[in-house]
Amino acid sequence: MTGLILAMCLAPAAITVGLVLCRSAVLTFVFFYVGVCLLLPVLDAFIHNTSTAAFFKNYGFRTGRSSVVSLLLYGGFVFAAVFLLFSLLQGKIWDSTEISLVLSEWGINRMNPVVFVSVMVLANAFLEEFFWRGYIIHKLSVFYGNKTVILLSSAFYTSYHVITTGILFSPGYAAVSTVLVFGAGVLWGTVRVKTGSILFPVVTHLFIDLAIMAAYLKFLS
Repeated sequence: MTGLILAMCLAPAAITVGLVLCRSAVLTFVFFYVGVCLLLPVLDAFIHNTSTAAFFKNYGFRTGRSSVVSLLLYGGFVFAAVFLLFSLLQGKIWDSTEISLVLSEWGINRMNPVVFVSVMVLANAFLEEFFWRGYIIHKLSVFYGNKTVILLSSAFYTSYHVITTGILFSPGYAAVSTVLVFGAGVLWGTVRVKTGSILFPVVTHLFIDLAIMAAYLKFLS
């Protein structure tokens, strides 16, 4: 269990080192997405000699019961809701000049826009859900019941979002964002536990990230 807690703590640590200490988006992507979200589950499976079939089953690679149409409808709804929220509040939740300076310090303005958006939408949605709702929930379920598993994984998932929103946005929005992120974690964790699949979390997460990137390109880029 100690090793699992350490694994969860590595996520906010990677964000802190990458963005706060190194001030580099590229290094953050490498530390967090590759080092934490991808390599930790793969190395764990390798160390425990987990078969390929068990790997995919344990970590939620199942279709679940959601149809493609329902997933797209859910995705379209959350995209519209998130983008509308940013559109209505964009003058209140951030300082465009200040946030642009921070993003510039992180080197985002020097990245290829297509690469940046692709990482933030495709890689972020899949790898975060693979790690938190796939790997972490599976490992925690050995020690705790469903409610504790969902709440604990959601709390650690939320932890590093506090860092990023705290840097980029006003204190009020950062606080609201923390509640929303935690709520999303609970919802996705609940679906994962009930269905055994990360498909719904991945798809809806992808549409949320797509809305955030659309708002970024429209209001900040």
